[in-house]
Amino acid sequence: MPQIQPADPAQRRRVAIILAIAAIVLIAAYFAFDHWLQHAALRMNTTDLVRSVGRLISICVIAMTVCLLLLGRHLLLRGRRIVRDRRYPANDARVLRDTPVREGEQAVRIGNASRIAGLITCLLGVAVAVAGWFWAGQFG
Repeated sequence: MPQIQPADPAQRRRVAIILAIAAIVLIAAYFAFDHWLQHAALRMNTTDLVRSVGRLISICVIAMTVCLLLLGRHLLLRGRRIVRDRRYPANDARVLRDTPVREGEQAVRIGNASRIAGLITCLLGVAVAVAGWFWAGQFG
């Protein structure tokens, strides 16, 4: 019978609260941007409006880049830890649901997959930054 790492109810609640707060903040930001854009379109000439929107989009590109790089780093570090310990999930991991423990080669495969996903995510973050840099140059 495989060993099961039990879910952490406190961690599950924490994740649910953080996701709910993030959703509320993003919805509020959407409506704030929509409100700003309506008023800015009436007050600004086209050139200034394009520059302002370009700056806001640049901020969004920076935020996407940071998120992708942080996620990639997390995947790389977790993958390295899994490969080193030859156990998935790690002993100190707080899982959101009951998770069967994998040890040995199975865990190493999962760890290597996590490391590859982390590398791809970091490369995607760099690609978003580079594309954003060139795209932002169009706004002068």
